Amino acid sequence: MSSIPDLSISGVVTTSICPVRFHLEKGTGRTESWRYTAAKQISYRLGDPLDAEEIWAEVRLLQKDVDSSAFTDFAGSVRLCGSTTGWRRYREADVAVRSETHRIHGIVDKVFFDEPFFAVTRPTPAPTRGVYHADRLRVAGYAICLEEMLGIEIAGGMVEYIHSGIGRVCTLEPIDKRRFFRALQEARRITKGELPKKPLRPPCGTCPHGDRCDPTGGTRLSDLL
Repeated sequence: MSSIPDLSISGVVTTSICPVRFHLEKGTGRTESWRYTAAKQISYRLGDPLDAEEIWAEVRLLQKDVDSSAFTDFAGSVRLCGSTTGWRRYREADVAVRSETHRIHGIVDKVFFDEPFFAVTRPTPAPTRGVYHADRLRVAGYAICLEEMLGIEIAGGMVEYIHSGIGRVCTLEPIDKRRFFRALQEARRITKGELPKKPLRPPCGTCPHGDRCDPTGGTRLSDLL
């Protein structure tokens, strides 16, 4: 097993979205966005009275470059979360998890005493219904780790869409874990030096690597693969 590369769950999810992006981001650290920082600080307080000014002060401390004009959008998220009932108090937050069997690891945003046993915090608006494909894979990865660590069956998890003030239960289907394992195998191949395969529908419009994988910036990486 020692020859199998250890991979993060977030890296596997990135591979599922676009293997080329995973290739470009190998060995680089990600900068946390202010929206994610804000979502985390709000999430910690769900179930308690929410003071937008107090939480915003924490966000400004953690993200010193955030523009003050972002407060309006932030306050809207706080208001939506505060008007939603049924938020549960967590047992522990930011829990490191891993699977020795599958050599994956990550950090679960929240762990609870009862089902669903964990939650993933997202800064994005909620979809019209259900959860996003990428979030289903995040839940699958964390469930795989927690099942191995706790020795219990994990049926799914909660996804907190803080921007919309919505929490949705994600009950896993076999296809979710199959997709996760396919992305895991692809990420391992790329980590070992294989060139990534360009997806049929690459999300180029939302990718931050346009200058490295775009014809206007020179040779397009995806044309070489």
